[in-house]
Amino acid sequence: MSCSDNIQFLRKRRGLTQEQFAEALGVTRQSVSKWESGQSYPEMEKLLQMCELFGCDLETLVRGSADAAASEDDAEYEPFMNAFSRAIAGGVALILLGVTLLVGLGMIVGEEIMTMVFLGLLTVAVLLFVLYGIRMESFRREHPRVGALYSAAECRRANSVFAARLCVGIGAILLGVIACVGIAEFGAAAWGSAVSEYAAGAVVLVGVTIGVPLIVYGGLQKSKYDIAAYNRENKPRAGGEPLSSRISGAIMLTATAIFLACGFIWNKWHPAWAVFPIGGILCGIVSTLMDKGEQQGEEKRADADNE
Repeated sequence: MSCSDNIQFLRKRRGLTQEQFAEALGVTRQSVSKWESGQSYPEMEKLLQMCELFGCDLETLVRGSADAAASEDDAEYEPFMNAFSRAIAGGVALILLGVTLLVGLGMIVGEEIMTMVFLGLLTVAVLLFVLYGIRMESFRREHPRVGALYSAAECRRANSVFAARLCVGIGAILLGVIACVGIAEFGAAAWGSAVSEYAAGAVVLVGVTIGVPLIVYGGLQKSKYDIAAYNRENKPRAGGEPLSSRISGAIMLTATAIFLACGFIWNKWHPAWAVFPIGGILCGIVSTLMDKGEQQGEEKRADADNE
């Protein structure tokens, strides 16, 4: 590929219009058009700016094949997204497992010991979230745009697998709720109200601990196949990180603070666990509403990228 072809390929791969690209380099749109048509050649300063913007080396930009280099980068997408899905779902599972153990074994082993176990699992989960959050940010910066990696058949198969995981996860949660109702109804006479209440809470949490991480993992794996959304999310933003992400992070931090406060101050570990699924639902609503609005705005400007 020639330098002009590489510039055009990398610009479109980055999701930039000629106007946006020109603004990023501090030149006019006409200059970009001449570079891409081969009528003129960029100065060394502009070439170096392009290398920084596109995340490529000067040799590839000037004399190499940006298309071939991009294909090598795309090969890293699948293993990284798989590892990210496992880490996030695993972190969610650790938090829910800690809550389940705290509620289920608190009366038997002692709430102080189980609180320490919960905080230990929570610490590991938070470290996973932080580690893979940083890795994801770095990966997106180094791979702002990926090609069409999956066929239509693979996407359809991914949707079927997601539906199966979703059904199993919801089924596990509902079975836990059914068992909880049964224990609350018939267990009070046999074990006493206090024991049956803890047993009912523990049983429903077992279903949640199994179902929610499976749903989270399935959703992350499904989103892996939505390459268009990945590329759209990595387009340059004037405001930096999306507002929906900042709001979702604040919601989950608030949920964790409420849970710990209810437990340590009022000793209400059992009902307080409900803040986590509620927080997850709120995050989903915020993300859906706000990202949909951003997507509609992007779609209105999509025709400008047909050069």
